[in-house]
Amino acid sequence: MMMPQGNASESLNEQASSTYGRYEGDLEYSRQRDEAPEAQLLRDGPREKVYLPPKDNTNVFRLLALMIAMVTLLVFVIVCLVFVGGTGGWISFCAASMAILVITSTFIGMPREGSAK
Repeated sequence: MMMPQGNASESLNEQASSTYGRYEGDLEYSRQRDEAPEAQLLRDGPREKVYLPPKDNTNVFRLLALMIAMVTLLVFVIVCLVFVGGTGGWISFCAASMAILVITSTFIGMPREGSAK
């Protein structure tokens, strides 16, 4: 095989400085060894975003529905029994109480969106 014309020391320097075909496995190992284990796990782990689960406000909404029902019952007590009075007032108060009971129990008993019930 013929080598190109040139100085013999030049060709040795070119071969020594060439990075082509050089083994870099030890370099990668030393970099991994110097890293913290958490950093290595983050680097080697899955490449996806991690999101916090959405805050569950179901119990707050249920408590709010109960409070609204109580205030509404109090308003119907005043309107039906004080202003209307008599048998008609009691009948209208019972009908309003049943309507509030059905609406509130339906709202409180509803499964929240995304739950598997």
